[in-house]
Amino acid sequence: MDARTAAACPPLVLTDGGPGDGLLRRLRLAPAQTHARRAALVLAGVAWLPLCVLAVVQGLAVRGATIPFFYDIAAHVRFLVALPVLLVAEIPIGARMRQVAAHFIEAGLVRDDEQGKFAQIIAGAVRMRDSRVAELVVLAAAYVTTYGMLTGELVQGDTMWYQPDPRAGLTAVGFWYVFVSLPIFQFILYRWGYRMLVWARFLRRVSQLDLQLTPMHPDGAGGLGFLGKGSIPFGVLLFAVSAIVSSRIATHVLFAGAKLRDFQVPYAAIFVLALVIFAGPLLIFVPTLFALKQRGFREYGALASRYTQLFDRKWLRAGAADESILGSGDIQSLADLGNSFELVRKVRPIPIELGDFVAMVLPGVIPAIPLAATVMPVSDILKAALRLIA
Repeated sequence: MDARTAAACPPLVLTDGGPGDGLLRRLRLAPAQTHARRAALVLAGVAWLPLCVLAVVQGLAVRGATIPFFYDIAAHVRFLVALPVLLVAEIPIGARMRQVAAHFIEAGLVRDDEQGKFAQIIAGAVRMRDSRVAELVVLAAAYVTTYGMLTGELVQGDTMWYQPDPRAGLTAVGFWYVFVSLPIFQFILYRWGYRMLVWARFLRRVSQLDLQLTPMHPDGAGGLGFLGKGSIPFGVLLFAVSAIVSSRIATHVLFAGAKLRDFQVPYAAIFVLALVIFAGPLLIFVPTLFALKQRGFREYGALASRYTQLFDRKWLRAGAADESILGSGDIQSLADLGNSFELVRKVRPIPIELGDFVAMVLPGVIPAIPLAATVMPVSDILKAALRLIA
């Protein structure tokens, strides 16, 4: 990016800052580009290691409850897999968001007289990212949903390692789980939700600009196809969410006698909700692309009418014709016009190709394969996945 472009388009950095960033910086665990891996190790250790030690000391590691600590697959996946993934994901997703924002300028999609507005949109997104009110809301949501998760598990009637006797309240390991470990995880997860809200607001404001989109662009999205490519890294977040849900289902199926079919609808609902959160911002451009396609039909339809009338007059009616738009005036030029009109016809209402969508969704499906294998042969699962990719 040259100096002129850089001045017109300040970088959009949504993963360095925002809820919790101040504390992480004081702990030398931010910014994401340099400390994401360290933050993943430290926070995973803080969330999981005390639980392990306290569970062993209190005799809740392998007995003492319907689901002891070492049997709770969900707890281990949540803190040792999903939490690090959510933190390390800041590196590729942050980089891709910066590239997508810069591409609006690099590709000439933003008019010269609106580049100042574009810079203001980026500045507004950064201010929203760093909102103190948002930080408090995300923190409150982390604790509220922690309470909801615990009551939901206890209602199922299974005693858990963090509360082996519902009448006696939480154990020491339970207090750490409820007030430290779970809120840390929920906070990091909901922070991504807030970032997606900032991202969606940024894209909505950009969509309101007079973008230089062309219905004949070969990407089939008027020049916005790069947004679909930019969404592929969000598959890492889908993987984390799916891993959490799948491991929780596996825990209850393997150690509490639950049936897999009882969880199929809730799993599908959560997966679809996560997909809407991470891919939904692309829907903002549906009205823009629909209007672009309609404009393309009108403009190229009118051009095709004039062209074919002149073509017919010259070659079939033997009359004089204004050849200014006929070009070579032969059959090939007529075929080229047909190809151009076909490009307009293929403009997609959503700026993402099927292959990019599959690449984003596929990581989220992987954690569910072991669950599906309990009721369906792995070979059939792989064949279905290959058919989807093909």
